[in-house]
Amino acid sequence: MTQHTNISLPGFRFTHAEPANFAVIAALFQELHQFNSSLDACFALAENWRDLLHEHFKRTYNSPNTLWLLAWHKEQPAGLLMVEVHKDSPLFQHRNWAELTALYVEPAYRGSDMAACLVTFARDWAAMHGFNRLELYVTASNERAKKFYWRCGLRPVQEIWRLEVDPDAEPVFDIAANQAGDAWKSLLEPGQHYMCAPDET
Repeated sequence: MTQHTNISLPGFRFTHAEPANFAVIAALFQELHQFNSSLDACFALAENWRDLLHEHFKRTYNSPNTLWLLAWHKEQPAGLLMVEVHKDSPLFQHRNWAELTALYVEPAYRGSDMAACLVTFARDWAAMHGFNRLELYVTASNERAKKFYWRCGLRPVQEIWRLEVDPDAEPVFDIAANQAGDAWKSLLEPGQHYMCAPDET
């Protein structure tokens, strides 16, 4: 378990996730999405989410393009951070940035500045990898998360609007068929449900 030493918070330690940590990651990831789906039912995880996340983790936990970070209080898992390289369409000039895909703090440790430390880790990771910005998605109704990220220096630059539609047919796009191709490489990138700290106060 490799410990981060650049940023410290009394009583806590931060480590790079390793294969032996996957059960902890999955538990925190599930808690995060239980919260997200309470805000919007469209954020509910698929039945096979754990297997998919495990495959993604095995492929990327030691990749230079991905950060999987765990926060610990003594020996208890306290938080999760995931950051990945985002590559947009080559149609765009400014198409690469660091994407904060998950940030979660266990309820017992909110108010401890841990979430702010995790954002700092994400910012520093982005800078060390040559990116000029860090981006994330926040559910529109998650006011506490929006206030928290504002305090951390992030600012809104885009909105996603939704119109509910009654479908007349099955979707044309075959998601399963694309998991073996480029879509698999972007399991937690755009088009997925981005994850954010529910509270820091």
